[in-house]
Amino acid sequence: MDLPAQVWVQAIVNGLALGWLYVLMALGLTLIMSIMGILQLAHGEVYMIGAYVTYYCCVSFGVNFYAAMFISMVVMAVFGIFMEKFLFRPVRTQILSPIVISLGLTLILMGSAVVGFGLYERSIPRLAQGSFVFLGSAVPKDRIIAVGFAVALLLLLYLFLKKSKYGQAMVASAQSREGALLRGINPNLMSSMAMAIGCALAAAAGTLAGSILMLSPSMGTFPLLKGLVIIVLGGMGSLLGATIGGIFLGVIDGVIPVAFGPAVASMAPLIIVIIILLVRPQGLFGHE
Repeated sequence: MDLPAQVWVQAIVNGLALGWLYVLMALGLTLIMSIMGILQLAHGEVYMIGAYVTYYCCVSFGVNFYAAMFISMVVMAVFGIFMEKFLFRPVRTQILSPIVISLGLTLILMGSAVVGFGLYERSIPRLAQGSFVFLGSAVPKDRIIAVGFAVALLLLLYLFLKKSKYGQAMVASAQSREGALLRGINPNLMSSMAMAIGCALAAAAGTLAGSILMLSPSMGTFPLLKGLVIIVLGGMGSLLGATIGGIFLGVIDGVIPVAFGPAVASMAPLIIVIIILLVRPQGLFGHE
């Protein structure tokens, strides 16, 4: 397929921007799953509501975009603590109940969004206007800024987990909940922190996606599926796996539609994941 170089550059840039949004979703999901041991299927709706919080802060109250994104992350972090304490903590030791609760929460939040926000699409103010030229192609500045924000959040999370007292306690709790409990680590506090951080990352991803793309009540479904695929691909509990897996899927979503069309692009990630799991069931960076 003989396409201009400019088309390939734009496809790769768009793919990288999408990939880093997937990374933020996957990081939150893997953190919650590693520490709480539950599959939080309402994470996509947290992503969606976080974007709408930013939208209303910007449009209705005239808040600066970056301040609005911070407010959205705080609001959804508090919401995450509420969910952990009142919805998931009472059924944490069960298998099916957390899944049923998260599915019900998904329907409730999506239905509430349809009623409260309407079905028509909205847009958050752009991260930046204009573009710059790279290899003869116009690259939108907002894509680059979105990637920069995602990288910065990943680095902050890494430093928190590796350098802070609470971060190390979360890592210990993820590795062995019983062992962490014997060392005096409060499992309920770790679960609340995991849910808060995961929801804050989802809100940031939704805000960045809403600025690049559009807002709708169903916008969280696709990123949630991508996040789950990334966890399987990269390996449970692996930040490196989530990062590499997210970038990989993002580039596929950016490049494959240009090269082979949307039908092939929708199947390619799943085919690749199946092949990898047949060879390495624990994922690329997971442990035996």
